[in-house]
Amino acid sequence: MKNKKICILVILVLTMTLFSGCSNGIENKSEQNGPMEDENLAIISAEELSNTYTTRFSDVNQITAPTFTFSYPDGWSIESETVDPTSEEVILSNPSGVTITYWNFGGMRDLTGPTREINEVTVEQVADASFIPGTIQATDYSDLGRFMVAKIEIIGQYDTYSGGDYTPVENGSVRYALLPKDQAGETQECIIPLLPTFSFWYGGHISMIANSPSGEFTEQDEKEIVAILSSFRDNSVSSEPTDIPSTPMNTNTIATIDELWKLLAGEWSCTEYQYLGKIYDGYNHIMELQYTDGQPCMIRKSENGEYAAAVFKGFDVDNDTHYKAYTYRKGIDDPSDGNWGDEAEAAWYTFDVSELADNKLTVYYYIQLGDFLDNHKFEYARN
Repeated sequence: MKNKKICILVILVLTMTLFSGCSNGIENKSEQNGPMEDENLAIISAEELSNTYTTRFSDVNQITAPTFTFSYPDGWSIESETVDPTSEEVILSNPSGVTITYWNFGGMRDLTGPTREINEVTVEQVADASFIPGTIQATDYSDLGRFMVAKIEIIGQYDTYSGGDYTPVENGSVRYALLPKDQAGETQECIIPLLPTFSFWYGGHISMIANSPSGEFTEQDEKEIVAILSSFRDNSVSSEPTDIPSTPMNTNTIATIDELWKLLAGEWSCTEYQYLGKIYDGYNHIMELQYTDGQPCMIRKSENGEYAAAVFKGFDVDNDTHYKAYTYRKGIDDPSDGNWGDEAEAAWYTFDVSELADNKLTVYYYIQLGDFLDNHKFEYARN
């Protein structure tokens, strides 16, 4: 079964065949399994996140509360689970002692207590996160905005036992956390015993924090942590981005994929490619929306050649600026067209045309694999 899923679970879309069905001399590169220019670049794929954990606070306490899931690769294991009437704590660990702790505490709105240590820290986004806040018990938390995986590094400490003097710290310890994007920047961290810092209120305090015994992480640890934190989501909320920039064209008349193709006619140059919020160089290409054998297709060309086209088989309008074109839907489309495995529910591109007036286009690519949503982001400029 895993062999069947290889094609859909490779992360860097432009370097391999995710789809089939378009002809006209398009080269089949399905044997490729990595970046165009750096074959040794390791990125955690959806297939490697082969284990999924579902939180149990709601079930154990028999109450209405959000249920969260997160996925993790082999080699990580659930070290402990604690659920009581006011909180839930789950510790995930790997063989080197790195831990990721999920914590949900609803006992009080403001976390207070004696502060024994104050750190100056930087909070830096290293990746986008799939988590999208929704509504809990009639309270809308969408104002939390988009989420990120953040790198938190101590850059200084305050002496709270004497005069409060500040001492800079070089090469301070590092943690990673799931946080709203607006928390990025430099801030003070007040340490309260037995309570986590860098949580967010979502019907309760929620935190998802990675720690290392040494305060340092290997490159592989970092990649796995980013993938795990990025996979965190509320099961009741869609994981598709809903950002709508402020300068949309009037696209109210777009009701079919043919109308969208007409609107986006011509060549588009890729200006940026992101996976898990990280930007990767070397993926410059030209994208054009065409028809092959009467079917709408996405054609991409780079200096390394032409890559297998995406063939679209379904179309939905999300809103006035976001249009969804499917390449696969389980139970509807032939899975053999893309060697889709049993866990693949759907694959689609979302075209965000909100900046079309500025000749800019954002394209998201998604594969829904059970509880995990694999996603990529492409920025384009019209030629």
